[in-house]
Amino acid sequence: MNLSYILIRLARRGLLAFCALFALLALLGSQALPVSAATTPSLIRLINASPDVGTVNVFVDGAKFLGNAYFASITDYLQLPSGPHKVELALIGKSVGAAVIVQKLSVQAGAAYTVAAIGTKSTGFSLQVFVDDNRMVSGMATVRVYDLSPQSGTLSVAAGTNTLIGPVSYRQASNYQRLAAGLYTFTFSSSQPTFTLVDQVTLKTGTVTSFFVVGVLHGTPQLVVNYVQVKGLPRLLAGTGSDPNALPMPVNASELVPLIVLPLGVLALAGIAVAWFTRFWPFSRQKGSSRPRKLFGAALGALLALILSLGGLSFASFMTHPAPAPTARLLIPAIGVNTPIESVGVQPNGAMETPRQSPWSDVGLYTGGPRPGDRGSAVIAGHLDRPGGNPAAFWLLHELHIGDEVQFVDAHDKILLFHVTRIEAYPVQDAPVQVIFGDRTGRFLNLTTCAGDWIPTQHQRTMRLVVYTSFGPAPANTSTVTSSAPLTSPSSSSHAAPPTTVPSSSSNSTSSTAAPSSSSSSVSSAPTPPPLPSVSLTAIPTPPPPP
Repeated sequence: MNLSYILIRLARRGLLAFCALFALLALLGSQALPVSAATTPSLIRLINASPDVGTVNVFVDGAKFLGNAYFASITDYLQLPSGPHKVELALIGKSVGAAVIVQKLSVQAGAAYTVAAIGTKSTGFSLQVFVDDNRMVSGMATVRVYDLSPQSGTLSVAAGTNTLIGPVSYRQASNYQRLAAGLYTFTFSSSQPTFTLVDQVTLKTGTVTSFFVVGVLHGTPQLVVNYVQVKGLPRLLAGTGSDPNALPMPVNASELVPLIVLPLGVLALAGIAVAWFTRFWPFSRQKGSSRPRKLFGAALGALLALILSLGGLSFASFMTHPAPAPTARLLIPAIGVNTPIESVGVQPNGAMETPRQSPWSDVGLYTGGPRPGDRGSAVIAGHLDRPGGNPAAFWLLHELHIGDEVQFVDAHDKILLFHVTRIEAYPVQDAPVQVIFGDRTGRFLNLTTCAGDWIPTQHQRTMRLVVYTSFGPAPANTSTVTSSAPLTSPSSSSHAAPPTTVPSSSSNSTSSTAAPSSSSSSVSSAPTPPPLPSVSLTAIPTPPPPP
């Protein structure tokens, strides 16, 4: 058995091993998605707009949901399980059996609603339901007007001499209107009956402001305008999938830096030296029994050249990229994730950005939301895979389970512990951005990546995977897949610092979704919902903003 025969067998076995490895990677690339149960809550805010109903407690399905809802108060968005519910409003001190309003309401998973208690003693009391949509409009502010005054007639809203919104009638809400940021003096007026209300508000870029007209003209309680302003939420989750059919990219594109002169010279000299000492060039012109020996020598030389080349690349990278400053890190022990965290914002189309410095190995924390550990929903996105299908930072995110530990380590090595409460997958356009980004009923850290099949025409995958986590260690019983969070009581008044509210977007609206403002008092978020199912209440869909 001569040397050439051995080399041929080794080459064949190497080829078979490579094919087997490729098949294994292809099999692993076919990831199973978690079954997404209808566990995503809806989010509702309540405004007591009835001048006659008084201060009430709110009961849902017989259990107390909210207390002390006084006239003109606007709650934050509160979690409510999706599906049908019996809603009852009873005066303070009265039992649920003495409710002044009793109606059934069906809410969609991930949607955000404004529910208004309206009516008078003469007309009767009822609940009016509006589907909210607070997604961000890039570079603009968004406003909407709710006419909840029984004597307001037909409202119009102007800024200076320009009519911006109208007409809006009682029990209706306007379209979402996009405006440039700045200080506005809004004039709310009606011709029948004749009245004018003036309110001065500063609209900030990327915010959503809701105006509520409530009260009685020439009566008690008086006619007023209350408003709530919140940050806009990203319109879409980050696109974190890559083309599996592209040429493999084992390292970050950003890591392939141009070589500086010194490393380039080192590589050139190394190649010449290796070629000389292995006599590669003479071998190309020789024949005979010594050929296999020289083939082995040339292969060894090529291997040495490759090692020197990789060393040169590493040296070049070190020279052009000095060691970065300390940064926050994300640790997920169950799936072996230990990765740096970059800060990311939103793209011009309103979608959340992805990491830029090291796109495939880092993850990105959305800077428009709270820091992990603060009240609200912090969101971190990471790539599922690299071009060509090689694993990226969140390749194994789908393997997490309820109760698994997630650690956020800040730049000072302070560790904040979270635990997984539920895992869900959504079609791209149906991801509940209000719940993912805007839920302020607790302290949450939500992790997201892509899932599903690759769509070449859209350059993205079909699904978005979201792992919801809550602050603190997992409770002893982690069998439930839904997380619970405390409800907050109403906190809003006319012309006061508006409470942080984060409504969810509706699927039939093209307007933006809002994230809670850091200066507001309380907020909750909801996703981009599908159309509202039939309900016993009147549902007023969110109209799209003008182009």
